[in-house]
Amino acid sequence: MSAHASGVELALRRALAFAARQRLFAPGDRVLVGMGSDPSSLGLLGFLLHARAILGVAEIAVAAIERRLDEESDDAEQVADLGRLARQLGLTFHAVRPAVRGRRVRVIDELRRLAVEQGHTRVALAPTRDDDAARVLWELLRGRGMTAIRGLAPKVTGAVVRPLLALERSEAASLASLLGVELPMPPPDGPDPSRDRLLPALEATILPRLRALTPGSTAALAGIGRESRRIQRMFAREAEALVRACGAGPDAPQLEIDGGAFAGPRGRWVARAALRSLCPTADATHLRHDARALAHAVLHPRDLARAEALVLHGATAAMDGRSGRVTLRRRVVRGA
Repeated sequence: MSAHASGVELALRRALAFAARQRLFAPGDRVLVGMGSDPSSLGLLGFLLHARAILGVAEIAVAAIERRLDEESDDAEQVADLGRLARQLGLTFHAVRPAVRGRRVRVIDELRRLAVEQGHTRVALAPTRDDDAARVLWELLRGRGMTAIRGLAPKVTGAVVRPLLALERSEAASLASLLGVELPMPPPDGPDPSRDRLLPALEATILPRLRALTPGSTAALAGIGRESRRIQRMFAREAEALVRACGAGPDAPQLEIDGGAFAGPRGRWVARAALRSLCPTADATHLRHDARALAHAVLHPRDLARAEALVLHGATAAMDGRSGRVTLRRRVVRGA
């Protein structure tokens, strides 16, 4: 067995073990693979096709999204190359051209929407451990602490999974050989307007130097992301328990919480849990924004007192200066 063949076999076993440990797939899943022309995306497709029976996947389809919609972009040609590859492999292919100009294309949101429309139960993406480490380092450099670092999770909302997070980028790329067909040439790396400019610099310059100076640094950074997510899950559970203890319920028009609950690193989670209990159908983006605003206002009562009440998307908040208790009331929408 050649060194390359043994390396591919090892990468395949590690990816399978990771997918099983994280429970990324279930028997009968219909998987939509979000593809780019990068080697990791091709490796993800190779992994899923080769391990399809082991994973119990019923169907695999491919989707490619044009992220840059200007005439000078090569995205349309790259999407066409991926379409030819998918047809060569006998797979259904979806070319997505979002109706967005002049601002960032949210690729994951587009894939989630397509998956719902086509009846897919999983969206598979190709980030690797290198991508995870770069994300954690980027968050650290932006001054985020352990209660804000996220990194890249194996599974996120909307049945989005990342099966290659246990592999380095070179290992993920080696899995493309499992496709057994001629692959499209990856385009030269160019600026991607959907990404922070610091991220490509970290991936291309800083992380390779870190690996050379400190072997295992990539795995250590990914481990920081995992530990941070564990802490945040713990905070979320504690916040939900506190809100339930305050008598929160789906029909409760208001909720009273001691202002001290909003202090410290758990405050943001308490605010989010309280708002979610009153506004269960709130938009996730609005919920995050309002939770930060609520936690800040409670910790700065003069700001809240001057406004008399903090007006949120689905509720209002007021604080009793004597007792220090915060009262949240569900806002009644006129005409509802």
